[in-house]
Amino acid sequence: MPDDQGLLDPLANGTRATELTRDSAFLQAMVDAELGLTLALIDAGLVPGWMGAVCEQLADASRLDLAAIAAEGRAGGNPVIPLVKHLGARAETFRSGASDHLHVGATSQDILDTATMLVTRRVAGEMLAQLGTLADGLAVLADQHRATPMVGRTLGQHASPTSFGFVAASWLDAVLQAKDRLAAERASLPIQLGGAVGTLAVLSSIASERLPDSPPAQTIDLVLGLFARRLGLAEPVIPWHTNRLVVTGIASALAAATGAVGAFALDVTVLSRTEIGELSERLSPGEGGSSAMPHKRNPVTAVLVTAAARQTPALLATLYSSLLAEGQRPSGAWHAEWAALRTLESVAVAAVTGAVDLAARLDVDSGRMLANLDLTEGLVFSERVTTILAEALGKARAFDLVGRASREAYETGRPLRVVLSAYLAADSPLRQSDDDALRARVWSAFDLTDFGHSDAGIDRALRRHRGLEATINEEGTPVA
Repeated sequence: MPDDQGLLDPLANGTRATELTRDSAFLQAMVDAELGLTLALIDAGLVPGWMGAVCEQLADASRLDLAAIAAEGRAGGNPVIPLVKHLGARAETFRSGASDHLHVGATSQDILDTATMLVTRRVAGEMLAQLGTLADGLAVLADQHRATPMVGRTLGQHASPTSFGFVAASWLDAVLQAKDRLAAERASLPIQLGGAVGTLAVLSSIASERLPDSPPAQTIDLVLGLFARRLGLAEPVIPWHTNRLVVTGIASALAAATGAVGAFALDVTVLSRTEIGELSERLSPGEGGSSAMPHKRNPVTAVLVTAAARQTPALLATLYSSLLAEGQRPSGAWHAEWAALRTLESVAVAAVTGAVDLAARLDVDSGRMLANLDLTEGLVFSERVTTILAEALGKARAFDLVGRASREAYETGRPLRVVLSAYLAADSPLRQSDDDALRARVWSAFDLTDFGHSDAGIDRALRRHRGLEATINEEGTPVA
């Protein structure tokens, strides 16, 4: 069975997206789940100790026939049924009777759900590491450009001045929120073990027979704890076969992280438009081109990250629809999760990794930002001017005055400051001395170095970033 080459998912190339979510990764996770359970049963005294050596021999899932297991999964509707058969056959080659001690007390959904949590945990670990790197890059941009003036845009139009550092700090804050949420969801990912209808009746019977001196409930609690610890997952309160909030919780966190980096990338695509030109993606030879137009320098990474983020709502909708799971084992709802969650995970890893690359290759044209601020001949300062005039004229009169001056400035192409000066000279309600002081304050409103409270916001975002810094271990887990 050939691996997906990513022909229609170019953003995934060069990332760990495919490695973490492909069929072979999922098969390994299912084997990890099966053997984790067996080892927990050994530790609890329900399976003979010699099975430990057999488990070591079975640990490498690449020794199994992935193509055959995938094909045979059609008959039973899930891949665990043929996995148990293939794993058992291989176990018998190491010791007769070994297959009897695999998949003890479990049902297919126990193994598949637990494997899903293992894959998801690894995916989330990679994303946390990448989000940390992205946060580092955005923090540098926020700090370096806190005094770089640019126009703020609302509803696609020039609004009031801001700084590029403040914009970058806003991106940073969203990334840190997404990272925090994802870390919390990852830490709570649970094992699944309930047996046919969640009651663990078979395992309870086995515990009574093989350990008659111990209460079955105590033995099962021990198995659950050992199983969870061996796999690095949490122990659930109760089996969650038809309670799929675990899946929607982690999926929502993955989608939120993808959305956060997608918003960053979308801003880059807008600000790199030819007529704006405030940002650009530093392109290597052969990147950003067109099949028809030799001159094109497309912000290709920003476009692909944005495209990835746009896929997540539909995938999330499928997963939320699976919350409607009837009885003790749902017919179709559980099955609908598999492809949607795996695609979401692949898209999320690719998007976050792409955003890291984008931030590292972002060129900031401060001169173009300054030139764009001048495009409206001072109209972007109208809010500040109105606020100052309101203290002397009243809010309604000041708003009307600046509104009329702004319209005339727009229609005649003259600077707002010039038009406003004439308006004030023609109809000032103040004494000459007060009028001079007012004019001085009005003209100060056109100061490009005044970014209001933005420095404090940038500092808060940077402090939060430093507070969330952690060592990332080899599996991508933040370690305090």
